[in-house]
Amino acid sequence: MPPHDHFEDRLGVVIVGAGPSGLVTALKLAQLGVASTVLNAEQQVTEGSRAIVYTRRSMEILHEIGVADRVSQAALPWRFGTSFYRGKPVYRLEAPHDDDQRFFPMSNLQQQFLEQYLLEACLVNPLIDIRFGNRLQSMEHDERFVRLKINTTKADYELRCDWLVAADGGRSSIRSALGLRLEGEAFEANFVIVDIRVDLPLPTERLAYFDPSWNPGNTVLVHRQPRGIWRIDYQLSAGETAAEALCIDALRQSIKATLSMLGFPDLPWELDWSSVYSARTMSLPSYRKGRVLFAGDAAHLLPIFGVRGANTAFQDAQSLGWHLAMVAKGWCDESVLDNYSQERLGAVAEIMAESAKSTRFMAPPSEGFRLLRNAVLSLSLSHRFVGPLFHWRTSRSHRYRSSSFHVAGDDDALFEQGPAQGESFIDVRLS
Repeated sequence: MPPHDHFEDRLGVVIVGAGPSGLVTALKLAQLGVASTVLNAEQQVTEGSRAIVYTRRSMEILHEIGVADRVSQAALPWRFGTSFYRGKPVYRLEAPHDDDQRFFPMSNLQQQFLEQYLLEACLVNPLIDIRFGNRLQSMEHDERFVRLKINTTKADYELRCDWLVAADGGRSSIRSALGLRLEGEAFEANFVIVDIRVDLPLPTERLAYFDPSWNPGNTVLVHRQPRGIWRIDYQLSAGETAAEALCIDALRQSIKATLSMLGFPDLPWELDWSSVYSARTMSLPSYRKGRVLFAGDAAHLLPIFGVRGANTAFQDAQSLGWHLAMVAKGWCDESVLDNYSQERLGAVAEIMAESAKSTRFMAPPSEGFRLLRNAVLSLSLSHRFVGPLFHWRTSRSHRYRSSSFHVAGDDDALFEQGPAQGESFIDVRLS
C-alpha cells in the first residue's frame, strides 16, 4: 500500500479494474516491458461463473501472455453443439478443428478461475502492481496527466499517471465521471443464468432448446463447466420480473424442469450461483478520451449469444496493450492510440451487427421477428436447408480492415494465400 495523504510519484499506466480486460492489458504491457498499476475496488476476484466460453482466438491471446497452459489444463474443450425445437434435434454445429491446431475452437472455464490464473501471473510479474480494495473515488485529467483520488479502508490517497485504462466494467465509474454514454440497442428479453452442481452423463457441447414444453415460446441454453458445474440460461416469460425469477422456489422449479427435459428428472443437484441478464448491443463512440482509454465492458456491452463478452474484451486488451506500449516506450507519438480506438470500434460494430441478429433469433423483440423465427423453427423439422440459420455467429478473430497502419496503394493483393491484410496469423504446428 502506498503512503497516504499525498501524491505518489507520477506513474506511467494505471488500470482500473482487475477483470479479464484489465489483467490481460497489464500482462500484455508487461510482456512489452511497460509497468502498470492495477486498482480494484473489491478485495477479491469475481464470484460466480459469469463468462464461461473462450474461443480459439482468446486462447491464442492468453498464450501470448503465458496463461494459456494453465487455462487449458482446467478447461473443457469442445467443438459441437445441438439445437432442438420442441424436443427434436434440428441442427448440429461442428466447428472446424484439426490436430495441427494448438487450441480447440471453444473451451469452457468459469470466469472466477480464469481471473485467478491471470491474477497469479500478475502477482509474480515485477512490472505489475496489483492493489485490491482500492476504489476510485474521483478523477481529473488534462493534456498533461490524469489525477486520481483513491479510497481504501485505511485511508485515502491520490496519484497521478500518464495514462488511465478504464477496465472497470459495464457500470464504469470512469465512463460516468467523464460524462460519456453508451450508444446502441437494449433488448427487452431477460434471461436467468443459473449454475448448478449436478452429475449429468452428457458430453461437453452447446445445447440450445427452442420452444421447450416447460418454457413455451422461449429459449433454454445448457453448458457443461469444469468441477461438476452446469450452466443453464433460460428466457423469462413476458411480465415476469427478475425478483420473481430469482426466488428459490422459481429457480427450483425451472432447474427441475430443465433436468427433466434433458432426461434426468431425478438427479440430485445443488444451486451454485444465479443472476439475471438482459441483452444489449451498445458501445462508446470512441475508446479514447484524451489520456483515458476504454476496454471491455467499460467500452461496450454485448450479448452472451455467440460468447462475445469476455472474448471481445481479450481482443481489446491485446490491441490496447501493444498500442499503449508503443507510446509508453517512446516508439510512437500518442496519436497511435487513436488507431486502437479506430480498430476496435470497427471490430465491435461488426460484432454488434452479428450479435443483434443472434439475439433477435434467440429472443425475438417483436411479433414480426417472432413470426419469422417460428417459421424457421417449423421448417427445420422437415427441411435441412434452414439448419444454418440456427448458427449462433460465434465470436472470432477480427480482420482490421480500417487500421491507419495500412498503406494506401500497397501490393498486398498479390498475396493470394495466407492471412489477408489486418488478419491474425493462423496458429499451426511447425514441427
